[in-house]
Amino acid sequence: MRPSIAAMNRAALRPLLALPLLALVAGAAARPLPALAASTPDEQARFLAGLAGPPGSPLDPLESTPRWREHALAMNAAWAKLSARLLVVDDWAAREVRPRIRNGLPLLYLFGGPDVANPIRFFPDAPVYLLAGLEPVGRAPPPEALAPKAVGDALDALQQALRSVVPAAFFRTNEMGRDLRGHSIVGVQPLVYLFLARSGGRILAADRIEIDPLGFARVVSEGAPWGKGLQALRVRFQRPGRIAQELVYVQVDLGNEAMARTPGFAAFVQGLGPCNAMLKAASFILHDNRFSDSRELLLRSAVSVLQDDSGLPFLFFAKGEWEFETWGTYLVPKRPFHRHWQADLAKVFEARSKGPLPFTYGYRHGAEESSLLLAVRKAPPKGPAR
Repeated sequence: MRPSIAAMNRAALRPLLALPLLALVAGAAARPLPALAASTPDEQARFLAGLAGPPGSPLDPLESTPRWREHALAMNAAWAKLSARLLVVDDWAAREVRPRIRNGLPLLYLFGGPDVANPIRFFPDAPVYLLAGLEPVGRAPPPEALAPKAVGDALDALQQALRSVVPAAFFRTNEMGRDLRGHSIVGVQPLVYLFLARSGGRILAADRIEIDPLGFARVVSEGAPWGKGLQALRVRFQRPGRIAQELVYVQVDLGNEAMARTPGFAAFVQGLGPCNAMLKAASFILHDNRFSDSRELLLRSAVSVLQDDSGLPFLFFAKGEWEFETWGTYLVPKRPFHRHWQADLAKVFEARSKGPLPFTYGYRHGAEESSLLLAVRKAPPKGPAR
C-alpha cells in the first residue's frame, strides 16, 4: 500500500523542521559558557589569613581541604600570641600616646616593611598609612587560579614568614626574603592582606601603583609590566566602626644615592602633608650620614615621632622645637649596634622616664629591656595680632 500524499509531504518536511532546533543546539555549543566569578581581594586576604570567606565564595572548595584547615589552625595559634601583645599596645597607646599627638594625620613608617599590625594599633585614626622598605611588592593572585601545590607552598611560606614576628614583634628582612621568594604568592602583598584581615579589616580595593619622579601615582594593571617608577601597593580597607582607610607600601631604597635617583618618594611623602611617624627596629640606619636625606625628610614631615633608640638620633631633634616623653629603660644597644650608644638620650631617660613598658618593642627580648621615646613638635608661636 502506497503512502498518502499527505504522509509523503510530512516525511519530506521532517528534516526541514528539525533544522532550527539543530542550529539552536549547535549555536549553544559554540557560545562560551559564562565565566565563574573570581574571588575578591577581601576573600583572598581572609583565605591567606586562615579565616573562612563568605558562603558561596569561589574559595569554598579550597577552604574545605585538609591543607587549608591546617593552615587556619596555625594562623589561629600564631595570631592568638601576637594579638595578645597588640591588645596591650592598643590600650597603652590610648592612654599614653594618642592624648599627646594630633590624631587623624597620615602615619609615616620608614623601614616598616609589611608590618601593618603595629601602626594600626598605635595610630588607629590615620587616614593613610605609608610604609616603606626594601622588600618587593610581590603579588597575591586569586588562589583558585593556582595549582594545589602552588597554594600549599604559599601557605607554608606565610607561616614561615611569621616565625620571627610573633616572638620578636618585628620582621627580619633577610628571613622574609627567603620565605616569600620563588612562590606563586610572594612579597609584601600577601602579608599586608594577612595582617589587615586578622586586624578586622575588610579590603575594599587593592591596586599595584607606580610613583613617578614628581610623586604622582598611576595604577599598573594586573599582569602589566612595571615601568621605571617606584613600585608600590595601595590597599583601601575598612575596620568595624571606622571610615575607610588606605595603606600604601612603597619598595624604596632610602639611601642618599638611591633617593637622588628616585625623587618621587620624597615628593609623595611631602604630598601627604604633616604626618605622625613611627620607627621600630630600624637598624640604626638613620644614624648613618649616607641616609641623611631620609632623616631630613622625616624631620620635615613629622609633627610627632614614636621610636625606639634604633630610629632618629636624639641629637637631630632641634633644641627648643620638640617636647619629649620616655618610657622604659634605655640600655646600651646590643651588638653589632653597641657603638650607637647616645649619652644625651640616656640623660633624658634618666630624668623623664614614665616607667616600664608593658610590651616588647624593637630589638629587645622583653618589656623590661624595651624603651620608647615620643617626640612631639611644639606648636609655632602665634604672631602678633594685626
